[in-house]
Amino acid sequence: MRTAIRSKDLKLLKKGSVRQNWSKLTLYNLANLKRQNTQSRTFYQQKFLAKQETRKYHGEALTKRQWQNIFKHSLASVVTMDTRELASSDGSKYGAGRGSGLDGDNVAPGGRKPQKVPYMNQIFAPMERRLDMAIFRAMFASSSLQARQFVIHGFVKVNGKRMKYPQYMLNPGDMFSVDIDKVLFATGAPKGLPHSLNPKRRKATDEEDVDAEKAAEEPKEVEAEKETKDTKETKGDPKEGAKEGEAAKEGEAAAETEEAAAEKAVKEFNKNEKLDPRNWWSDPNRDKAYDASKPYRTPWRPRYYLSAFAFIPRYLEVNHNTGHAVYLRHPVAKPGMSEVPTPFHQETMQLAYNWFLRRR
Repeated sequence: MRTAIRSKDLKLLKKGSVRQNWSKLTLYNLANLKRQNTQSRTFYQQKFLAKQETRKYHGEALTKRQWQNIFKHSLASVVTMDTRELASSDGSKYGAGRGSGLDGDNVAPGGRKPQKVPYMNQIFAPMERRLDMAIFRAMFASSSLQARQFVIHGFVKVNGKRMKYPQYMLNPGDMFSVDIDKVLFATGAPKGLPHSLNPKRRKATDEEDVDAEKAAEEPKEVEAEKETKDTKETKGDPKEGAKEGEAAKEGEAAAETEEAAAEKAVKEFNKNEKLDPRNWWSDPNRDKAYDASKPYRTPWRPRYYLSAFAFIPRYLEVNHNTGHAVYLRHPVAKPGMSEVPTPFHQETMQLAYNWFLRRR
């Protein structure tokens, strides 16, 4: 598939920075993301680089002061407890050996060692409370910047009321919703087909390549002579010019009639097959509907490279049929996992935490 790489894209590929979006560039940088090299660097340099990398992903639209206002040095976490052990023991064995050397090995029930709690991954937990970030995590937008745009333009509601402030901090139990058309636009494939799958574009590109090769082989003098002959013929024969103009008009009229017939067929189909937007995803006739006025591809198809980014955190309850989601609780850290999604290593997050901790 032929793709044009812009200078901005080249900079992102060279730096390897990971952004909060579903683009192929971010997917490439995620695949090549490596742990920070701490050798031959001072502790200050390590913290600064960790801060720089993490802030490009977490809250790239926030200023330094905005992030410092919501940063918290306390990191929320929970401890999983075995219900069987709690029912069979009164807890005296946990307090009997404290300070007397009778403590046993720190082994969980079943003979397994408990996993460590990644506390450092909870640094950007306050960022997950923001409305625009929750919209991105719920897969209602393809990037955090697009989620911010949806909020500012008035396509988002919180608890049934329109909310135009992306920095709104959600509380447990808050329900937010996004216009279903905007969700389909953000998660759907763009109009048209890529060059490798579109037969018309493929033929056109092949013909252009052949014509370019022929033009390069012909000498410039022959081309100049042909141009002069063509101009003389067109000037000397006005009848031929009039015939060409009539043929062009007939072709335009035929194209207009075809477009009108296609629009008429679409309107008739939509009248007969009315789709309820609330049950749009589960409707069996949704793949038959075609609407040229939609900004996304119809019939709807998921956008490219979506499967690599398709996940929903545990602190959200999402319903894509209606475009609604509920913020259940604040994200916490558990043994072996953290509910704050991040692509960075725990050591990188720890260095970033040390940087922000000294600058409160």
